[in-house]
Amino acid sequence: MIVLSVTLLTGCTKPISEFYPPDPDRTDNTTVYVVNHGLHTGIVLPHEDATPYMSAFDDFKTARYLEIGWGDETYYQTDPNTLWMGIKALFWPTDSVIHVAAFQTDPVTYFPNKEVVPLKLSHAGFIRMVKVIHNSFALNQQGQPIKLGKGLYGTSKFYRAKGSFHLFNNCNVWSARAIRSSGFPINIFSVFTSDNIIYQLKEHKN
Repeated sequence: MIVLSVTLLTGCTKPISEFYPPDPDRTDNTTVYVVNHGLHTGIVLPHEDATPYMSAFDDFKTARYLEIGWGDETYYQTDPNTLWMGIKALFWPTDSVIHVAAFQTDPVTYFPNKEVVPLKLSHAGFIRMVKVIHNSFALNQQGQPIKLGKGLYGTSKFYRAKGSFHLFNNCNVWSARAIRSSGFPINIFSVFTSDNIIYQLKEHKN
């Protein structure tokens, strides 16, 4: 049991060599960005590169960048939040939503007071990440994302998401899984906070 636990904690810290690191001589590598919002993280994708694989992005056709975040349905959509909302979100499995925000400027410029970490991915790794994000959207009978309402800032929307939110499947765990799908050596079993994600990105990226 101890050996299994150690394996789980360390087994996902190696890169998936087929996808990461990207060949620096290739011209189709893609840079994504991870934003630290304090309690949660968002993943910023270049719209033009991601949109062929994301039907939800049809709502933001003129955007240059799209930031995607996943979280608890009530807590994420409510401002201001309450302590009870946070407790309920962590300790009871709750429904989830996806937040998509569109903007034109560089993510570092758009989020001047946030920590933003760029991550260069191979083309294949990027597509894997985008597909994981796309598969997080709940779809209606017509196969389209389910819109819930206006988002938190700028041009943004909330959508119904798949999966239940709780302490061990929170917004940062979701981000880590998406990042891991690209081949990047992030340890998804030790991620609970946004600071941990940022630390691992800085520790392992080329």
